[in-house]
Amino acid sequence: MTPILPRRHALPPRQRGATLLVAMIFLVVLMLVVASAVRVTTINTKLVGNMQTQQEATAAVQQAIEDTVSYDFTKLPQAQTIEVDINNSGQAGATYTVKVAKPQCLVVRPIKNADLDVGSASDRPCFASGAAINSGIIGSTPSGNSLCSDSMWNISASAIPSNSTQPAATLRQGVTQRVDPGANCS
Repeated sequence: MTPILPRRHALPPRQRGATLLVAMIFLVVLMLVVASAVRVTTINTKLVGNMQTQQEATAAVQQAIEDTVSYDFTKLPQAQTIEVDINNSGQAGATYTVKVAKPQCLVVRPIKNADLDVGSASDRPCFASGAAINSGIIGSTPSGNSLCSDSMWNISASAIPSNSTQPAATLRQGVTQRVDPGANCS
């Protein structure tokens, strides 16, 4: 008969602490992924904020240019600074300082009598006639030119946000404006 030997406890070979090591590695990898996601989110938030500022500045510049051309700027073209509250909130963060440069006249072109519309109220003062309102005005010559001219202008403006000193948007707008005869395009 063979003697019965006491049984020793069977342990798995060299696996003590391996689970802890694998769990620690996964935790480090997970922390790196989370840190990367937070960084990407922060960058995207800044990017969206900058895009919003640029869009608001563009709208502010467009509004300032529209304000400039809404009056007869051809009589006395001058540079101006306009404060635009982009969302009418009255808060400082929504206000843009828009600097409109002096409008530049590019060309003045006489309008031909044949290009005018007799039925249009805005075209009537341009016809050369013997009427009392047009008497003595130079321009009603056989050249076919009317008493009015079209002028082409370039208007440039830049918007600066309230929290910056640098322009966030700059636009150039071409404008055609009817001017009096003999208008000075300088």
